[in-house]
Amino acid sequence: MDINQATDAVERFVTSFSDASKRTAREIKVRPSGDDATHIKVWVDLGPGVDDAACHAWAEACKAAVAKVTGEFTVEVRAESL
Repeated sequence: MDINQATDAVERFVTSFSDASKRTAREIKVRPSGDDATHIKVWVDLGPGVDDAACHAWAEACKAAVAKVTGEFTVEVRAESL
């Protein structure tokens, strides 16, 4: 699997991912890193009213779960509440 295929797989996974509190992302951006050919960067908006701790917990849970999809690629997940 090349980085573009892995990026597509990550995007499909994150689109349907929900954390323990059943929170899902409202907006998702998944891109291969321009700095490192083995990294994929994920940014999600969890919607308004989500505190920083919940955003961090969601990002960590997503990162752990998506590792099963990516194989040799490293995934960075950033979740925000906008």
